[in-house]
Amino acid sequence: MNKNFDHKHWDSVKIKLLKLYPVLTTSDLIWRHGTVDELLETISCRLGKSKNELIAELDAL
Repeated sequence: MNKNFDHKHWDSVKIKLLKLYPVLTTSDLIWRHGTVDELLETISCRLGKSKNELIAELDAL
């Protein structure tokens, strides 16, 4: 995974995801005290994608 999973870059990634996927909410994209894996699981479940598909898409952003 690339730099997108750094807290300081996450805000710009969130904005892109919200524009691409209106089904996502800001609360879906909050990086809580959990791990990156938990965050990716939440997003991938909402989008109906596998975690690997989501990672590949995030790397392309």
